[in-house]
Amino acid sequence: TVTVAQSNDLSGRLAPAELVTTTGVVEELRRTKEPEEVDLLKEAVRIGDDAFVWIQDRIVPGATEKEIALALEVRMREAGADAVSFDPIVGSGPLSAHIHHTPSDRSFNKGDLILMDFGCRYRGYCSDLTRTLVLGGASDEQRAVYDSVLAAQAAGIGAVMAGALGTDVDAAARRVIEEAGHGDAFEHGLGHGVGLEIHEAPRLSRTSEDTLMAGDVVPVEPGIYLEGFGGIRIEDCVVVTADGCEVLGSAPKDDLIEL
Repeated sequence: TVTVAQSNDLSGRLAPAELVTTTGVVEELRRTKEPEEVDLLKEAVRIGDDAFVWIQDRIVPGATEKEIALALEVRMREAGADAVSFDPIVGSGPLSAHIHHTPSDRSFNKGDLILMDFGCRYRGYCSDLTRTLVLGGASDEQRAVYDSVLAAQAAGIGAVMAGALGTDVDAAARRVIEEAGHGDAFEHGLGHGVGLEIHEAPRLSRTSEDTLMAGDVVPVEPGIYLEGFGGIRIEDCVVVTADGCEVLGSAPKDDLIEL
């Protein structure tokens, strides 16, 4: 980004050449990742996966969203992260339905859904992970919604490959949620690129204009958010290959975790 004064100065120095406003040039140059970059992203993802497993013993009745968010950050830094890639999201109970919830002083209660969206920056590269669990025994509705989100993520990941349209990948996951009766409760796009920034190209959404390329790294993150019930989101980073994709992490998700 340049200021007006800098632009005017450059115009004078470069005349008779003309400056043309453009966007996305640098971003496109670094959109697809080299193998060495994927290795750094894998380590950032591994640090986040470790933090998710570690934090579960600390999610108890009376703990607060702020306490868990701080603990996640400390754990990732102790494991080698340079920083968090964004302020951790920890939403509990009905507050988990707020997609970009800021952790509050709310204390956890039995039966709460607890949604955690967090990541770290390792040697400049950003990870992004979301998991949702329940404190105590899960209700039938909580399990059903979780299973719908998990199936939607599987469908989205299954649609990821070089040459796929961002709109088509989004539609594959969104269709599962619509068939479960919660189409209106999935209010954001399915994913976005990550790398040196936490939000990069390409986009996976209903309005995406991107076509996936081998070497793109994208989180796939469907969610269902119901007022009064809470929210469930599951997110993993994948690297696009010629005939599919590789999931970079291994944080548990096959069943709704009950603590």
